[in-house]
Amino acid sequence: MNKKYLVLPAVLVVAAAVVAAVRLWPSPMKDLRAQNLCLGMLGEKTAGLLNDGKGGRVAVDEDKNTGAGADPIFSTICFVNRDPGGDTADRLQYTLDARPANALNEPVKGAVRFADGRSGWVGPRQSEVQLPSACRKEMRTDAEYVTVTLKVAPGVVVAENWDDAALIALSRTVVLEAVDNLAKQYDCA
Repeated sequence: MNKKYLVLPAVLVVAAAVVAAVRLWPSPMKDLRAQNLCLGMLGEKTAGLLNDGKGGRVAVDEDKNTGAGADPIFSTICFVNRDPGGDTADRLQYTLDARPANALNEPVKGAVRFADGRSGWVGPRQSEVQLPSACRKEMRTDAEYVTVTLKVAPGVVVAENWDDAALIALSRTVVLEAVDNLAKQYDCA
């Protein structure tokens, strides 16, 4: 047997081993996405903070609309629901998503801007917070900003008796955990 015909199969085996090792190697992104909800953005305790007070377990629906090979973070909306069990439909509590943007939205009425060096605002019904600028490169986007948006469902607003201060405090906790976990996943904090 001629040894020159064995070189190509040997190279292919080594390449396959390297690809397998890279895919199986632990990373902050893989760890957070495996442990947490909403593509790794939220722990279950934090995910349950905003709720309509009617009970049920936290149920997450990650609506992915992604192309082959693309990072799903920019094309996924995370719906955080309450599952009351039985045949009753889940109740929407809020949505959470991350998007690249070239312009920032103006704060909604009643929103509070961050004073701790973060960019963004938290409102009683909607919040938008930007990831650190280093995240754009790590997330492979040319956009000027990467924004995490939280939209609170009306049932939660009613359950909090329209108490804007309480809603802002809970929303702040949820959206900041999402931003911090994304920054950890992409190593851009």
